[in-house]
Amino acid sequence: MIGEVLRIGFALIGVLILILVVARFAQARTTTMPGLLNTLGYLSLGPRKGIAIIKAGKEIILVGVTPTDLKLLKTIPEEAFDQTELKRIRDNIDHIRGLKRALLKGGNQ
Repeated sequence: MIGEVLRIGFALIGVLILILVVARFAQARTTTMPGLLNTLGYLSLGPRKGIAIIKAGKEIILVGVTPTDLKLLKTIPEEAFDQTELKRIRDNIDHIRGLKRALLKGGNQ
């Protein structure tokens, strides 16, 4: 009886160790690969809707996100992505954020 419990316990510990080793290997493999896509920012416009700024290789991409679709809004080469362009995009996102707040306030009244 005790022998069976020990055997089951060791088998369970072995399976858990195997799961941890596989998870570590998978995590190390994904983190060592240089990121092809990096999210620089995201603005939620509702449940599962928003605008994302993504760095893809040497380009910055502005993408509209919906539950069923992704729409390319603008592509900017990394070299051309200067502070004025960044400020303009942030201003546009702030404007949209303000519109969203205004709409939410209007719906609550």
